[in-house]
Amino acid sequence: MKIGFIGTGTMGQPMLANLLKKGHAVVAYDVVQAALEGAVKRGAARAGSAAEAARVSELVITMLPSSPHVEAAYLGAAGILEGIARGRLCVDMSTIDPAASRRVAEAARNRGVRFIDAPVSGGVPRAEDGTLAIMVGGDARDVEEARPVLACLGANIIHVGPVGSGEVAKICNNLIAGVAAVAVSEAFRIAEGFGVDPKILTDVVSKSSGNTWVMEHMHPVPGLVGKAPANRDYAPGFMTDLMAKDLGLAVSAARDLRVPVFVAPAAQQVLRLASSHGLGRKDFSVVYEFLKPSSSQAPV
Repeated sequence: MKIGFIGTGTMGQPMLANLLKKGHAVVAYDVVQAALEGAVKRGAARAGSAAEAARVSELVITMLPSSPHVEAAYLGAAGILEGIARGRLCVDMSTIDPAASRRVAEAARNRGVRFIDAPVSGGVPRAEDGTLAIMVGGDARDVEEARPVLACLGANIIHVGPVGSGEVAKICNNLIAGVAAVAVSEAFRIAEGFGVDPKILTDVVSKSSGNTWVMEHMHPVPGLVGKAPANRDYAPGFMTDLMAKDLGLAVSAARDLRVPVFVAPAAQQVLRLASSHGLGRKDFSVVYEFLKPSSSQAPV
């Protein structure tokens, strides 16, 4: 299949590389020229705009940072809906506001184009090895049509419900992961302050009720989990800025639903503070580095 791929950044490049490995042809576009050059080096053809990539493709995938980026890519000048043929299927794999997904889906439907949302979980390591978890929202027939392509990118493809439902599942998942990363980092900083060996504490927690996926796979303390970002100067993984964005989506959704939330806003603020201290493009487990103890000379 000839696939248009718009958004060839940190996650997009390894994803399109897996499509190429599985025999698909990929036509790539990104507004950032360095990102587009990276996609071309991996074997993708270059498009001059999102519309051009869509025009020559049988299916379009987007992997973009935020809701405004997605809406611009689909609805803006030289955007996807300007170039794509009627009846084609678009798969947005970005993590965005569910309401934005529904707006884009409606605009696509008005042009005779089909749209599903399919955000992913697993970060760069799973993007590279093609084992992402993919949460899909859309019409069941469209999901089944996209499934063979999605299977090139992920090991677990779950149809959650109608358009926007994939985004709901993703922001709920990232609420848990983001809060867990802050909690694990706080716990290990406290233990460190008392002189407890982090390796021993890891052994204790891994056999207790506090065990988490975050600790098992992306332990924030360097040297404890081989493939953790902490061992590579917190190279993402999943950037702090993006996790802060996703927690913001969860907090915003909760506000719209009149659901009280307390822990998610606090975790978001910790991540935003880490970002303001220059850690925004590091993996979100870098919050452990941000949570250094203050000087013993401090009053509290």
